[in-house]
Amino acid sequence: MSNTQEVKTFGRTAHPEPVRRSTRLRSLVSQRYSEGKAILTPTAHDCTTAKIFEQAGVEHINVAGAAPTAIWTGEPECGVVTTTEMIHVAHRVLGCTLIPGKVSIAQGGNTLATIRAFREYERTGAALIQIEDQPTGHFSGYIPGKEIIPLEDMVSKIKAVRYAREDPDIIIAARCDAKLAVGGGMDELLKRCRVYVEAGAESLMPHGMETMDEWELVGHEMRKLGVPLIASLSAGLIFTPKDQPKRAMPTVPQLEDMGWTMLNYANHLLHLHMTITQRYVRDLMTAPHDIGRWLEDVMNNGERMGILGLPMWRALEETFENPDKVSSRYKKTRQKDNYVYDTLDQAKESLGEILRAKGIS
Repeated sequence: MSNTQEVKTFGRTAHPEPVRRSTRLRSLVSQRYSEGKAILTPTAHDCTTAKIFEQAGVEHINVAGAAPTAIWTGEPECGVVTTTEMIHVAHRVLGCTLIPGKVSIAQGGNTLATIRAFREYERTGAALIQIEDQPTGHFSGYIPGKEIIPLEDMVSKIKAVRYAREDPDIIIAARCDAKLAVGGGMDELLKRCRVYVEAGAESLMPHGMETMDEWELVGHEMRKLGVPLIASLSAGLIFTPKDQPKRAMPTVPQLEDMGWTMLNYANHLLHLHMTITQRYVRDLMTAPHDIGRWLEDVMNNGERMGILGLPMWRALEETFENPDKVSSRYKKTRQKDNYVYDTLDQAKESLGEILRAKGIS
């Protein structure tokens, strides 16, 4: 009798594991950094936005900051939201897209809390996790009154998250707010960034650039450290207070020449969303009879449902439910403008490839 035992697969057919998002992002960042080319990183503040970005071919998204804070909690980013809330946001947004995402442990806390937060963010599938040198009570962008923790405390946090990281391909980034912090300045920012890299930060977001000279100086100095830079291109650069000189918003080629790699468009869509909503409801309340004009140049139902994935859900329904019964039901109610049928065959074809790869017949 043979001593060899058959290994049961329980009906599962081996198929290649997908490349992790962290691995894809690390490779992409390395390539663009060596080429001196930028990665455009818009902010996906909700699931629908993430799906639109995916269909548009966006390579990297930001799921942190003022925009998701406002959309999911209705609060400003001024120390009133919790890490738990933002981890939930990351789970939801990153769970509906394959795009590698950036998150940030922005709500502060001691070193032990940072370790726990890093582990929880890693479970969301984040490809880049950023830690920050503000204390508990994060202040967004160019809001005055920001403070920073002692340098040695931030060094401890960087080392602590290196310990906490399970996936070696996740990029550990450090944001530095010293430039605009109380008692800070450019010299403090440059000094801290150097120390953060020595402590193990693999990427940096030096925040608070306001002039072209500052963008160029920081890009030049940080390039010497050999790590990719994240540029915070928030709407705060555009909306300069009236009593201050206009802040500079460099172009993509300018930032590439200066040595910046990941261009983080922080809350542009938040401003668009709030502005359009405000104008729409103003017209609704004052002239409801004419509200239809708002829909004259928007996507139609087919485009909306295509983005949200309805054709694939219909293909899944016909595959795993009673196909004849499902098909018959929809054909009986089929309308001339039934947008699902326009792309249903394509969805079925895509689903067939997935099922074959998983060994499902």
